[in-house]
Amino acid sequence: MKSIAVYCGSQVPKNEDFLRAAFEFGRLMASKNLTLVFGGYNQGMMGKVAEGAESANGRIVGVTIARFAGRGTTKDEWELHLTDDLSERRKKMIDMADAYVALPGAFGTLDELSEVIVQGSLNMHYKPIGILNCANFYGPILDWRRSAMEEGLEDQLRASRLDKRLVVKDNAADLLDGLFSSWSELQSEQ
Repeated sequence: MKSIAVYCGSQVPKNEDFLRAAFEFGRLMASKNLTLVFGGYNQGMMGKVAEGAESANGRIVGVTIARFAGRGTTKDEWELHLTDDLSERRKKMIDMADAYVALPGAFGTLDELSEVIVQGSLNMHYKPIGILNCANFYGPILDWRRSAMEEGLEDQLRASRLDKRLVVKDNAADLLDGLFSSWSELQSEQ
């Protein structure tokens, strides 16, 4: 595993624990020589994860939509990839990463997370998917998934594929360790 796409928002959350967790995840990634692939903005949660990676001299790759570039939201020292639209941006981030992680975010984060979850459940990739469940932010979504499974709304084969990929932890260190374990298991299945 050499790179992780981190999905999160560009807004500053009210809960400062989210910002600390984003910084710590970026720092830990860089300390393990993992490249950060993210949305390319230097603000909010995105800015904090990049700041964490920078603090440990990590490689940072931003992927953003061309019409939003150059608005003072990126840094010159980052490698920047420009795309035409959101669909191309998501695909580029998926292709560039060996794993995916969702930090607390809003609908954009949920959209990105949902895409890699569905692709993983269909065996379209053999990469781990992490959720940093800081302050139980993703608890309601995880409860929804359990309800869907209990009601028979999620195919059992797809659910088992997802379970092999999905790593949910409440802190950055445990999440990164879980991603490495899942990565090793998934690579042996290809």
